Amino acid sequence: MRIFIKTLGLNFIMFFLISNSCLAQFTADMIQTEGDQVTTSKLFVENPFYCIEAEEDGKTIFVIVDQEEKVTRVVMPSEKMYMEMGSQSMMSMANDVFQSIDNMKETYDAALVGTEIINGYECEKYIVSFEGEEMLTYWQSSQLGYPIKVVNAMVNGMTMELTNIVEGDIDDSRFTIPSDYTKMER
Repeated sequence: MRIFIKTLGLNFIMFFLISNSCLAQFTADMIQTEGDQVTTSKLFVENPFYCIEAEEDGKTIFVIVDQEEKVTRVVMPSEKMYMEMGSQSMMSMANDVFQSIDNMKETYDAALVGTEIINGYECEKYIVSFEGEEMLTYWQSSQLGYPIKVVNAMVNGMTMELTNIVEGDIDDSRFTIPSDYTKMER
């Protein structure tokens, strides 16, 4: 009976540690570089949601992703409107590095090639390739459950890196659409 209780207790502790590692809450600056163009966005994560706050044509937009429902919402506060699409849609993946990585590692060969410390976080380094040609390299933090750095060999060496990472609670309102916003139909 004691062995059963110890085993049950160890299983509970392991479940707690594993499930909490997937429930990271943090903010970060998301620096994307393509050629000589550099853009900085803000990332907010409270699994299963994340929100990217960015500037587009001089206006602030929010990209809110619900990873459980696999839905992406692009919110335009200046117009009090939002668009909704599947997270696996081409539009979503073309504009969201995290959805793109998820799709690529399911579709192509992803090989773990080592570990490195990136911006203070231990990361597993993966190379995604197709027929021996390197397409993407990313460094995944198991502590945060997110890639800290990505290099896309297919898009002029485009890079994305999370910097100024601050772990802590995120206001839930960051992931909801205000009730007075109108859904745009495509």
